[in-house]
Amino acid sequence: MAEGKFIDAARKIKESNPLPAVCGRVCRQEDQCENFCLRGKKDKPVSIGSLERFVADYEREKGDMTIPDIPKWTGKKVAVVGSGPAGLTVADDLTRKGHKVTIFEALHVPGGVLMYGIPEFRLPKK
Repeated sequence: MAEGKFIDAARKIKESNPLPAVCGRVCRQEDQCENFCLRGKKDKPVSIGSLERFVADYEREKGDMTIPDIPKWTGKKVAVVGSGPAGLTVADDLTRKGHKVTIFEALHVPGGVLMYGIPEFRLPKK
């Protein structure tokens, strides 16, 4: 990010966090991350939530989103029940390991708490 490579930064974050735009908006980084940031001992801690949100939004707004390479199929199929953040994350993890994943959702719109539990002002649905 410091070099202005925002798309690269978004892709780097997505290696370990498939939902940076969501985490950057709704997770409590102040308590979970920034309080433990060593940078905060000498100056202000890194505002990881704001940075995650920025690069994820930048990537989406530029229309430069990519699908990561998927390894060869392992022959295993997995059903994930629920398309909330946990279901989406585990589906991402399993797909990256080469498993075929089918997500089942009982409600009309996928997303679970992202769609039905977090108000629009906190997590815009777009």
